[in-house]
Amino acid sequence: MQDLLRSVSESYKDFSSGQKKVGDLFFREPIFLAFSSALEVGRRVNVSESTVIRWTQKLGYKGYAEFQQVVQRKLAQERLEQAEQETLEPDADQSFLENLLDADILSIEKLKQSIDEEKLLQVVDMISFADHIYVTSNFFDYGLAHWFSGWLNMAIDQTEMLVSSDGQFYSQLSRVGPGDIVIAFVFPRYTKVMLETLQTAKEQGAEVIVLTDSADSPAAEFSDIALPVAVNSNLNIDSYTAVHALLTSIMRFVYVKEHAKVKGNLARIEEMYKKKDIFY
Repeated sequence: MQDLLRSVSESYKDFSSGQKKVGDLFFREPIFLAFSSALEVGRRVNVSESTVIRWTQKLGYKGYAEFQQVVQRKLAQERLEQAEQETLEPDADQSFLENLLDADILSIEKLKQSIDEEKLLQVVDMISFADHIYVTSNFFDYGLAHWFSGWLNMAIDQTEMLVSSDGQFYSQLSRVGPGDIVIAFVFPRYTKVMLETLQTAKEQGAEVIVLTDSADSPAAEFSDIALPVAVNSNLNIDSYTAVHALLTSIMRFVYVKEHAKVKGNLARIEEMYKKKDIFY
């Protein structure tokens, strides 16, 4: 938000008298401009609607609507950063547990703000059309990978774990090729064997989807699609709350896209549960 305020300040001397009134209102009440029409802004400072529109154009925007979208986005980002700072400084009126849970809630809010839904839908399409799906991970992320791989295999078949410590790892890796996808969980600390596995998969023609902590992750270099999602860390214990939220979203999208197949597979498994009298 500060960069936008600075831009208005630097252009102020070039404004007409009416435009300066709009600028002054923006300095005082940016939220009013973010959520009010150009007509309402003009009435507030006794200038015409066209004066407000020309003011935004003088700042380099196509019109008032584009300027307003930028202001709304910057205010939202500023609010998010403030919330993050407040989380980093625990609320003395809350318990330790409540502060930890607030940090997890914030991590999901950050995911909501940053996730690229188009990329997520591409991931769902890749899963749907893959000949075979391999799920792999750093050893710290094994639980996530095992859970997600198990659900995919149960729901749509043709999924298996690719684990470097497993005796059949190199046999599996040799079969990875065109038409297959590798879904990798690569959160710090990054392992050399993981990066080598992704490089090999790419060289053999497979597509690679990486879930990692940032766009700067070394694993992103080998990905066709990277889905960055922040991992919260308190007391040196990583919280994967936002990662679970992202995976659950992917699973739900897969369920919708492949509804008949998933429903049939789950029904078949349920029949086996009943046949073997699994549950109390």
